[in-house]
Amino acid sequence: MQNSLSGGLGDLRANHFHAGLDIRTGGREGLDVHAAADGYISRIAVFTGGYGNVIFIRHPNGLTTVYGHLRNLNDTLGTYLRQQQYARRTFEIDLRPAPNQFPVRKGDVIAASGNTGGSGGPHLHFEVRDANDNLINPLLYGFQELRDEVPPYFERVALKTMTPTSRINGEYQRVSYAPTRRADGSYTITQPITASGLVGLEVLAYDKTSGSPYRNGISCLEIRLDGREVFAYNMNSFPNEQTRFMNVHENYEVEQMTGQRYHRGYIADGNILNLYKLQSNASYRGRLPLLDGKPHEVMLTLYDAYDHATRLTFTLLPETPAAGAGNDSTEIPAAGANISEDAPLGQPTATITTDENVLKLTVRNVSATAPPVAKLFTGRSFTEQPASYVRSNQAVYLLDLRQHMPDSVQFGRGVVRTNLKKRIFPGRSEVLVDGTTRLEFSPKTLFDTLHLAMRTLPGGGIEINQPTIPLNDFLLVQHTPTYPIAIDTARTRAYWTSGGRASFLGGVWRNGRIEFKTRSLGQFRLMTDALPPTVEILGATPKGISARIRDDLSGIAEFRALVDGEWVLMQYDYKRALLWSDKLDPDELFEVGAEVLVQVKDRCGNIGSDSTTINEPRPVRKAPAKKRKKR
Repeated sequence: MQNSLSGGLGDLRANHFHAGLDIRTGGREGLDVHAAADGYISRIAVFTGGYGNVIFIRHPNGLTTVYGHLRNLNDTLGTYLRQQQYARRTFEIDLRPAPNQFPVRKGDVIAASGNTGGSGGPHLHFEVRDANDNLINPLLYGFQELRDEVPPYFERVALKTMTPTSRINGEYQRVSYAPTRRADGSYTITQPITASGLVGLEVLAYDKTSGSPYRNGISCLEIRLDGREVFAYNMNSFPNEQTRFMNVHENYEVEQMTGQRYHRGYIADGNILNLYKLQSNASYRGRLPLLDGKPHEVMLTLYDAYDHATRLTFTLLPETPAAGAGNDSTEIPAAGANISEDAPLGQPTATITTDENVLKLTVRNVSATAPPVAKLFTGRSFTEQPASYVRSNQAVYLLDLRQHMPDSVQFGRGVVRTNLKKRIFPGRSEVLVDGTTRLEFSPKTLFDTLHLAMRTLPGGGIEINQPTIPLNDFLLVQHTPTYPIAIDTARTRAYWTSGGRASFLGGVWRNGRIEFKTRSLGQFRLMTDALPPTVEILGATPKGISARIRDDLSGIAEFRALVDGEWVLMQYDYKRALLWSDKLDPDELFEVGAEVLVQVKDRCGNIGSDSTTINEPRPVRKAPAKKRKKR
């Protein structure tokens, strides 16, 4: 039977590489799921998100196959799972049956496909893992049901300056292009591009399988400069424990700002994944060394798991003093020039951004012929730095943060605070105390060196760098609020509030100070959740109970249903906010008149409930048949 995929190994997902194949089920649930080979059930779990209902099968050759988002398990496994859930009085559960407690043969039906957990639609998630928990591309084993005659394709390509002295079209910047597809299926970039210094390439590209409208990731990327391979990436296997390193494989900042997930064509600082090959100068880590003032030919090749290839070629022209600048280009004056008080440009204003190891100060409304020299202050001492270049009455100053970490920058009569506090290195335990806030970094918190910036937010709360910087593991934050009113510590917790939304982090109060953990940087505020969850029993009959549950802020922590005081297992689909009963004995009926109580607790301890009694289902009345008119 022909089939197709909606996801492949290594697809770039939120904070992780996709761990296997997403096998399409035609938008249906309830299809038979068969064991891929002989073995035994080594793990059965139920998660609210993630895999949902999932089965792991261990095979004699040491491999493990994983089957996720299942609607339900077969009778034997389903009975065992339900018994364990009742014994522990819990919906979420993670079981490890004894070896050979549940042996299976190749082709046995182990479950029915579904849409449980974090699934975005009905499908089967399928993985292959080795004995060391490395994820292996299942397509390497061959599937007669799958056909792929579609090569991967380019959507966009970006070029990025990698050092303060690098330039693209005359500026320190990141520029993206939409490649043009030729008649022969290859691609090119038609716009002229000038570049110098160390430059990184980033690729927004996808693949499809025959018969599927879904975009999958690419299996391999190769980059050549003047015919020499400088970078190659191949996704056939990676350690499951390193899946979060996807955040440094992609350009995380661009993903956070635009939702687009670009593969980096270079190895970012802090990236320890063993997925890359560097043929030329390894110290450049895949960055293009455009250092000789000559044109260079670039070729990018995409491959899918079936070795279909697609190529993109273009030329990078050398930078010249006026390259890409047009009429806006200005020769940088000598150091020491000041803002002219008579200039009709208005008061200069400035913004500061950081890009990995580079601080970029952009000063607007300056004299094009006499931009101010920036004074970089650290405490009371300072150093001076002239503008790196001027464009359209904007002076740009580029500072290597590995050499200087100023706490403020003065330009003429203006001052901009950087809020930079300390350089934090990965692989170490570090502590910083600033005012009423204490940060504790573990050796695993950071991917790369963090130039830590902090400030107090207006109205309360703190900001720690920006949400465009990824964290590998948790950062411990201890904060003492200085609000003039008393805080309801029983209901007040920490929330991540960047991007206009509030995500619950929690926390524990001790002596007026809250302690919480975060895996994201950005803005944090304390918010009070005083409203209980809402619970609405939708139906309560001898055959079953259903209810809808919601919480407006902190989110649902736990729930339970009691029938005449006896605990009843409730299945939960958070995507539909729906609970429904799953009796220990599916054939047993609830007694008419029995009292039903459904309680839900949110993550701030508020409890909501609804109650009713078991009633006989109302008979469905059939509409009377319409009389036919006589002709």
